[in-house]
Amino acid sequence: MNIKNKKSVSPYNQSIETITEQLSTNTTRGLDQQEAEDRLKIYGKNRLPEKKAESIFFVFLRQFKDPLIYLLLISATIIFFLGEHVDAFVISGVLFFNAILGTIQEGRARSILASLKKYITTDAVIIRNGKKHIIPSTQLVPGDIIELETGEKVPADARVIESLNLHVDESMLTGETMGIEKITVPLDTNFDLALHDQKNMIFSGTNVVSGAGRAIVTATGSSTAIGTLDVTVEEIQTEMPLAKELDRLSHWILFSIFCMCLGLFVFGLYLGKPFTELLVILTALFICVIPEGLPVVFTLALVTGAQRLAKKNVLVKRMQAVEGLARTDIIVVDKTGTLTRNEMFVSQIDTTNDSYTVSGQGYKPEGEIYNNGHNVNINNIADLKNIAIAAALLNRAEIEYIPDQDIFKIKGDPTEAALGIFAQKCSLEKESLLKKYKPIAQLPFNTTLRYQAGAYEYENQGIIFVIGSPEIILSSKENSSLNKKLSVLLQKGLRVVAVGMTPFSLNELPYQKNLENLVHKKINETIIPLGILGIEDTVRLEVKESMQTTRAAGIKTVMATGDHKDTALYIAQNTGIYEPGDFTIDGSRLMNMPQEEFLKILPRVTVFSRVTPEEKLRIINAYHQLGNIVAMTGDGVNDAPSLAAADLGIAMGKIGTEVAKDAADMILLDDSFSNIIDAIKEGRHIFNALKRAILYFFTTNTGEVLVILFAMVLNYPLPLLAPQILWINLITDGFLDAALTMEPQEKDILQKHPSNGRSLININTFLKMLYLSTPMAAVSFAVFIYYLNGEIQHARTMGMVTLIMFQWLNAWNCRSTHLSIFQTGIFSNPWLILATLFVFGLQLILLHVPFFQAIFKTVPLTFHEWLLIFALSSPIILIEELRKLIIRRWYY
Repeated sequence: MNIKNKKSVSPYNQSIETITEQLSTNTTRGLDQQEAEDRLKIYGKNRLPEKKAESIFFVFLRQFKDPLIYLLLISATIIFFLGEHVDAFVISGVLFFNAILGTIQEGRARSILASLKKYITTDAVIIRNGKKHIIPSTQLVPGDIIELETGEKVPADARVIESLNLHVDESMLTGETMGIEKITVPLDTNFDLALHDQKNMIFSGTNVVSGAGRAIVTATGSSTAIGTLDVTVEEIQTEMPLAKELDRLSHWILFSIFCMCLGLFVFGLYLGKPFTELLVILTALFICVIPEGLPVVFTLALVTGAQRLAKKNVLVKRMQAVEGLARTDIIVVDKTGTLTRNEMFVSQIDTTNDSYTVSGQGYKPEGEIYNNGHNVNINNIADLKNIAIAAALLNRAEIEYIPDQDIFKIKGDPTEAALGIFAQKCSLEKESLLKKYKPIAQLPFNTTLRYQAGAYEYENQGIIFVIGSPEIILSSKENSSLNKKLSVLLQKGLRVVAVGMTPFSLNELPYQKNLENLVHKKINETIIPLGILGIEDTVRLEVKESMQTTRAAGIKTVMATGDHKDTALYIAQNTGIYEPGDFTIDGSRLMNMPQEEFLKILPRVTVFSRVTPEEKLRIINAYHQLGNIVAMTGDGVNDAPSLAAADLGIAMGKIGTEVAKDAADMILLDDSFSNIIDAIKEGRHIFNALKRAILYFFTTNTGEVLVILFAMVLNYPLPLLAPQILWINLITDGFLDAALTMEPQEKDILQKHPSNGRSLININTFLKMLYLSTPMAAVSFAVFIYYLNGEIQHARTMGMVTLIMFQWLNAWNCRSTHLSIFQTGIFSNPWLILATLFVFGLQLILLHVPFFQAIFKTVPLTFHEWLLIFALSSPIILIEELRKLIIRRWYY
């Protein structure tokens, strides 16, 4: 095998002869079979490398990859070597349970994702040894000659050598919805071209929408454009906002532990306490600070949130993604497939005398024709009826509806498909019309002439219908009215085609050796323009309302698309993304813009047009530089790098490519953008739940720390033993904290963007901890001292139960940051009622069952002692109600 200049990366710059020589092939004979087999061994099969599925064991181990988990594992190890074996095993058991929950959720997500994948074997028509063969596309190698026809999928990257009106839909790679016309001549340029400008290249995974062609394969597998993007995605690593927060929280806890232990150790030595006693005190303090039950509560909150979203057709691949949307500042959306359905749609028709709008959605045949808001009957409007007849007769596209996926598959030109659907809305079917209009000659769309036409016999007369470029059809007749309307449609970014007709005498047919010449002659001489049709990619019905909701939620939405500026701007205006005063940036301008200038204008930009995958990546990274948390939606391969780079990647489940789904953190199973609103609500709900969990946990832990500190400073015995602290942190706090995450969703949750308190823990949280924990610790320690004159186990039991009672009541305080417990509704969270009763029952067991008495060093309490404890701890409700009252009057 002898392939010259194998490293060439710009086949679009080179002539067909040069490419043929470089790849040692022949445009008519193709490769020899033996040569092809040798190359297959070198280049490998023409497919993207499949990621090896992780085993359940490794998924389970990955659940421990968390800074907070590391901290707890370290604490369990230290406690074990300090002799508290039971405590160490309890902490380990909690972490094990947490990992099981996470593994189950990830397993469900993987199962659903696997069911979405469609394993379809694609065949390719090739020339080898001078003969045509049909082989699996995986067997293609560089140098193969492939042939393509309408409706086929391009099996590899290739240089076009023959084009018979070849048009390819490259929206999955470029985001551009219109079919790209392919040429054969080399592109003379000294700089690298974006994919959508490589007019003489075709790319793996794209679709032929019209025409036919032949091409030389230049790249296969990972070397293709789609393969290069897949490798780029693999290299991108983005950490979830929650992961960053937990990392920060873990460092904060470690710093706190180090400072307290060091300070107390020095202070204890100063007081002359024995080293052994100090070690016991520091062990108790260490257990106080470590939030043993917090990982489980976090996991439960995320898992239940993911399950609620699954019921709304949102698949969460990474659990932390549920919470990520709560903090999102920017949503960068792709146009094609996200804002639109990637289904061409005739939305407006202009005739010389009037204008009409067409209702409906995409390729669905339901819809009406309106004039000034009134429904019209095309049988009463000659020009409109003839336009519909032409649209039906000249349509060669085939549309297949797939019910279980609720999507349409198109074989042929999307523009012709849109025209055919318009004809159906006018109650016209091609099969019925052909009984009246007998075909004489058919001229497919010609890129040189820029029109398609058909000649028919109708009621003993000849008639020619033509659809094509407005410049061609309108130029033959003076029609200033239609030309003005054409300018308006083009400014809206619509694709515009013109429709015309011309009669001819059937007597002319015997004298015409070539019917095409007759058609061309009549079109050039006697064409009658009927009107122009504006065709657009169908905007999803729910998008505009969703944009209003996200804006009200304090989230900015930005469009980044490969489409033309006018098209992008039209869609952005229609959906409410673009507003007067906003900026738009084209890809060519962005490419040459200095980063400093880009960062200055970025906050005012809402539309990016003609952008490449690399430029989308730059946009995401620029938002990160400005400190924004970014979500990205997309469906195409071109979206995959930015989906991976964004803090939260959201892919479309139905029309999305597998590369996009693999790169995303969440998948909209029904492709409905409105489900992002549900995800934002759920994210904010979980964000609030996690804040409640942290406030509750650390209020308890701070109370425990203060009790230990009071005892040490005042030289009293430890009021709480290590097992008792562990009981409070895991059992008392754990169940109540889990119940707090089940609070019902707040009604105005979208109006409260967490930008002013985006962190789970901040100075306000810290102040609230001190505000609530100080009276808890002071009263609990006072109870311990009061009963210390008697048996110490009784004193410790009274002190511990007092602190626990404070926590039970404080759980009801933590349901809301500003609403009174009476405003939230006593019975609105039944889980909290059940959890309170449950932990009360467990506490009775702890005090009365000898086995637990021996482990936790407790004694039974009398009914009067319980009443005393309740009387002493209940003021915590009044203390917090007072703070909330002040907050409501000051801020609300």
